[in-house]
Formats: sequence, structure tokens, C-alpha cells
Amino acid sequence: MSADAEREIPTNESLALERIVFFSDAVMAIAITLLAIDLRLPDVAGADDRAFWQLLSDLVPRYFSFAISFAVIAVYWSAHHRIFRYIVRWDGGLLAVNLVFLFFVVQLPLLNSILGSYGNLSAATAVYAFGLALLGFASAALWIYAVRRRLVLDGLTPEFTRFVSLRAVAIPIIFLVSVPLAFISPYLAELAWLAISVGSRLVRRPAPPSVA
Repeated sequence: MSADAEREIPTNESLALERIVFFSDAVMAIAITLLAIDLRLPDVAGADDRAFWQLLSDLVPRYFSFAISFAVIAVYWSAHHRIFRYIVRWDGGLLAVNLVFLFFVVQLPLLNSILGSYGNLSAATAVYAFGLALLGFASAALWIYAVRRRLVLDGLTPEFTRFVSLRAVAIPIIFLVSVPLAFISPYLAELAWLAISVGSRLVRRPAPPSVA
């Protein structure tokens, strides 16, 4: 088929975008499920109540990392859902950036295992924070690419697109800053992560355009 003939074939933008979103949702759902793999108690023959409580206490670091990683995927799934409310067109570049974003999403179970098993080590906390920074920058790149390629709604104001871009970049920057903090103290890096949830509630968001 010639290139001219291909250009004459009507494309369903809505259907194509739905396939991108559905595929992304499926990948993130699988990743969030895999986080729970490390959450199991070892089989100990003849364990009494004291041993049981000890096993539960040993599971606390892994459960803590699970909760953080679950929240991270939930935040980025929600962000992905929101930005695709305003993306109305697509191209090959958007697909590529979205795949890069998903590439970092599927690495979260590995990062979660690292933090859960070695969260008391500075190097492990730094690796986890750096992985989340890369995930955040990939998510920000998805929105920025769509805006610059004019794949978003025509009615979006510059103030709104700028706010979303800055907010998307600010989150991974905090994770990136927490990398050197982890080498001072892993707990100091974790406190920096808490600043993300607190700071995001203090920033006033410009009103977005209505989307049907």
C-alpha cells in the first residue's frame, strides 16, 4: 500500500489513545501486584506465639517498602490517568515515551525488594530513590512531550500546562535530592520523600478546562 493511500485511511484517535491507556493500566496493575511477592512469612516448624510475633516484626521493613512503592505506583497511575484526559492526539514519539515510563514502572518490584531487604543501608536507599527519580522524570517527559507536540486539547491555558509540567518535574527532583541525603542517613532520605505529599497539598492548582 502506498504512503498516499495510507494517509487516506481514517484513523480513530480515541480508540488508539484508549489502547495506550488500557495497556498502561494493565502494566501498572501487574507491577502493583508483584509488589506483594515479598510479603510472606517463612514456614517455621513448631513456632510458638513468641516466634510468630518475631516473624511479624521481621516483616515490618518489607511491609514499609511495600506501602511506599504501592503509593508511588498509585500516584503515577493517577497522574497518567489525569494527563490522558487532556491528550487527544498521539504519534510514535508519544508511544515511545510512554513505553519508557512503563519500563521504569516494571522495575519497581525490584526496587521494592531492595528497600525492603536492605533499607537500613545508605546504598540501597539511594538506589531506590534514584529509581523513583527516573520514573518521575519519565512521567514528566510524557506530559511535556505531549504539550510541545500539540497533542493536547487546544483549550489548555499556558498557566495550566506550565503548572502540570513544573509539578511533574518537582517530584522526581525531590527523589533525586534524597539520593545524597541517603548517604548521610537513610531515614533523612525517607523524610524528604514525605515532603512530596505535604508539598503537593500546599501548591495551588490553576483551574483546568472542563473535559466532557
